[in-house]
Amino acid sequence: MSRRIRTTLGVLGLVAAQGVHAQAAPDGLNYRLGLGIEHSDNMARRPVAIADTAITPTLGFAYLMNGARGEFEAAGSVSYRHYVDGRFDDELNQTLGATGNWVFLPERLSWAFQGAIADQPLDPFRVDSPENRQRTQVFSTGPTLALRPTTRTRVLGELRYMHTGAELTPEFDGSRLGAAVRTLFALDANRTISAELESFDVDYKENLLAPDYRRDNGFIRYARLGAKGELNLDVGYSQVRFDQAVPGLDRTLSLPLTRLRAAYALSELSQLEVDVQRGFGDSAQDLLDGAPRAEDFALPIGRASLQSATLSADLFEQTGGRISLSRRSQTTAMRFDGQWRRQEYLRATGLDQTIRGFSVSANRQVRATFSIGAQVATEWRDFDSISRQDRDTRFAVVADWRTSRRTGISFEVSRGERQSTDALQDYTDNRVLLSFNVVR
Repeated sequence: MSRRIRTTLGVLGLVAAQGVHAQAAPDGLNYRLGLGIEHSDNMARRPVAIADTAITPTLGFAYLMNGARGEFEAAGSVSYRHYVDGRFDDELNQTLGATGNWVFLPERLSWAFQGAIADQPLDPFRVDSPENRQRTQVFSTGPTLALRPTTRTRVLGELRYMHTGAELTPEFDGSRLGAAVRTLFALDANRTISAELESFDVDYKENLLAPDYRRDNGFIRYARLGAKGELNLDVGYSQVRFDQAVPGLDRTLSLPLTRLRAAYALSELSQLEVDVQRGFGDSAQDLLDGAPRAEDFALPIGRASLQSATLSADLFEQTGGRISLSRRSQTTAMRFDGQWRRQEYLRATGLDQTIRGFSVSANRQVRATFSIGAQVATEWRDFDSISRQDRDTRFAVVADWRTSRRTGISFEVSRGERQSTDALQDYTDNRVLLSFNVVR
């Protein structure tokens, strides 16, 4: 299999189409081209600090298209980091996400795809640093056939081809074939109930380290779309069967499947989002779920984040949820995100972990040409196998000046730190970033 790594809207099929959507961004292309100068007193985030300065050209963009023949969304950023003191190799960092759906025959045949590219830690037990990053990609594509036996019933059939891979983790390289059948019945104009069956077969390149398997999901979905928000509830069962028997490990595993996704407008300015999951999970879906979205590009201050998904070819049992509360007016934007997640891996039990964390972002438009914002984020990770607990924290203050309608200057001061039961993992990192931007 090629290591180009592509992957997966997967057999979750209509999750993207039926899932919770935030307020749509305007159609067309928006971009931000910047040149940044960043100095850190601990660029590698080690217990013994190594200072360095990076010059970073960056392109951030968002593109959204909606039309009668389909829809397409892409967002992300690409940056090149040149380390002035030469203590680290120059690097190209990318974070990209895209989804699309082309309609060949209205109400009958369409073609979907979803993909993501991101830089992920090579070693999940170490901090994110220039020497601990690798390129990962996921991609999925395939047709959807829709039938309408009655005016209130639709039957959807889906086929998906998926590809996964990582730059320095060959056991993650693989392909997937998926299929799904979904029968939807409209209870009324705003409510739908559906019975859905999904199945996909996973084939890894290095199957001695990551056994191939087949995963089947069957569930009932209740979906409601109202004037103030939408709700999706899935209840069902999942089964995983590995192609090879391994002594001491179960070849077939089953688990209840529960998913709740909801968004609700508390007022004209405030929105609440909730996402709760119980069932099997995998890194490929985590990468897709964490991909940039076009709606995030217009945020006056970005969402704070600390750690990406743990990259592994193994499945895990997951229990957890997220909650987000946002409020935005003409001059003020605020957002709170909280999460709790328990991951228990089926074979790579050394990665078992519990994640808890929250982040808060706020921005104030002081006047038409000047805004100031702040972020704080904290995350706790408990690793069972090594009896270790890490707490990562990041603070940042950002100021932005618009020198003209298309140009601006931004200045950021931040501090990151880790406190760990393993003293070799502790660090503090203070950074200053000055960037010159051209915006469309």
